[in-house]
Amino acid sequence: MAATESAITFDVKDCKVAAINADASGSASTYQTSVDVPGITEVSLEPNFITNELKGDGGVVLAKKGKIDRLNFSCTYGELSLKVLEVLLGQTVTEDSSGGNTAETALLAIDDTSLPYFRVQFLIDDLQTSGDSLAEVIVTLTKCQLTGGSLVSGSTDSFNQPNFTAEAIKPAGTPVRFGDIKFLETATGLAS
Repeated sequence: MAATESAITFDVKDCKVAAINADASGSASTYQTSVDVPGITEVSLEPNFITNELKGDGGVVLAKKGKIDRLNFSCTYGELSLKVLEVLLGQTVTEDSSGGNTAETALLAIDDTSLPYFRVQFLIDDLQTSGDSLAEVIVTLTKCQLTGGSLVSGSTDSFNQPNFTAEAIKPAGTPVRFGDIKFLETATGLAS
């Protein structure tokens, strides 16, 4: 029997980011251990199109071409996480737990180094289908880079939610695609 190919989705359940270890042409892309994006609230995935027209014979459109050249991703989450920022910014969290009278600290220095590439995955498991049961939908973007967002926010009498935007491009390593949307009849969760 064919797999289910459509579903009504509700809520986003999980989101993870993972720094890229290797992205060499002809080899499988590899990643560091995934980091949970805590309190995921909202995700959005939008294609960016490149289009062109060939006109002739007095302005008549003779041909039209278009393709996706990148995917734009955005998310909002509920808990400030230095580990998430470490992946997004390519910086390193340093901890000081020297003991004694000194309180433990965790520090993420923000510098002007080049932004790294990372993988993004998110999971939706509240689904309704008209056919076979479906356990979850997992969306994976294989090679992303941070493009913006509000990494730390704050306001009076309000919960503050960090957010970030990223662009997904095709990796050099395999598989050479922006990512995928996978429907699963058996739950697997996100890759670690």
